[in-house]
Amino acid sequence: MIIGGIEYRIIDVYDQSITVPDSFVINENKTGKGHGEAKLYMGSKDSMRNFYAGNPNEAGFTVNCFVLKRDLISLLKTIKHEYQYPSIKYRGIGEGKNMLKLWKSRMEYAGTLPNKISFVVKDQQQIIGPRGYVNSTRNRKGYDLIRTMALPFVSYISVMKVQEIQTQEVSYYWRPFADFTQMASMQYAAQNYGRGKKDNTQHRKSQLKYREELYNEFHHCPFTQIDEFRLLVASHIKPYAVSTKKEQSDSNNGLMLSPLYDKLFDKGFISFDDNGHILISEWLSPKNQELISFDYSPMDLNLNAQRRKYMKYHRENVFK
Repeated sequence: MIIGGIEYRIIDVYDQSITVPDSFVINENKTGKGHGEAKLYMGSKDSMRNFYAGNPNEAGFTVNCFVLKRDLISLLKTIKHEYQYPSIKYRGIGEGKNMLKLWKSRMEYAGTLPNKISFVVKDQQQIIGPRGYVNSTRNRKGYDLIRTMALPFVSYISVMKVQEIQTQEVSYYWRPFADFTQMASMQYAAQNYGRGKKDNTQHRKSQLKYREELYNEFHHCPFTQIDEFRLLVASHIKPYAVSTKKEQSDSNNGLMLSPLYDKLFDKGFISFDDNGHILISEWLSPKNQELISFDYSPMDLNLNAQRRKYMKYHRENVFK
């Protein structure tokens, strides 16, 4: 991995994504009444300390981390739809009932940042219980940038442990992503609040038709060859949350996958080039890559011209 002209070796990837909660983001991004303490829940203390300190029993670690300018810009571009058409009442919503003014100012500011922004995180060992938290107490610019750019619930953070080849220095690469599944769920709830059963039934019928059209084209999952309709998922290539109504029901905007591969595709751990060759993200840990079979025939993806256009969006906006 090359970052800013420096070569890094990937040591490990944290085995869970960290959802960005309301308590973590700055006030303009919040949906609740509290102010929050900017600490971030990382999972169990054991798994957190094992990843950062190499020992589940080693409390009080302090580690060097960084976030990249390009990743902050990519996040802002990806969740622009949520800034423009908020599905929750964020505090920063302006007169136009959106946060586009905030989005534009943040994009402009992100453009002025250095390519790599460092920060330090520290184990919040004073918190009693099994839940692990970190916070940044000094040199915290990168940490606060994530708090500023990300929106709660529709964003998450992945962390990679890397080592600089030349100096052997170990650090932690934090990257924020959009959670398209959660975004779609929030949008659906907001759009259908107070509507009757008739509207929900029409939505279900539309998605069932989309699913049936995909099944009739694919007949099985390219990876597992499973052909049982009830065990397959109609996966949107361009995520449902950022698709137009026409794109949401266009069977060319879909693949028929088994649940594991649907999740890998949905979370951006895999994608495909125009010839159907698989792309596997570095954010999928080496251990999990070894456990998963990626054998398939590219021909089974049925990549027609329209599907290739959707796949281009997936590679540029969803693939990690």
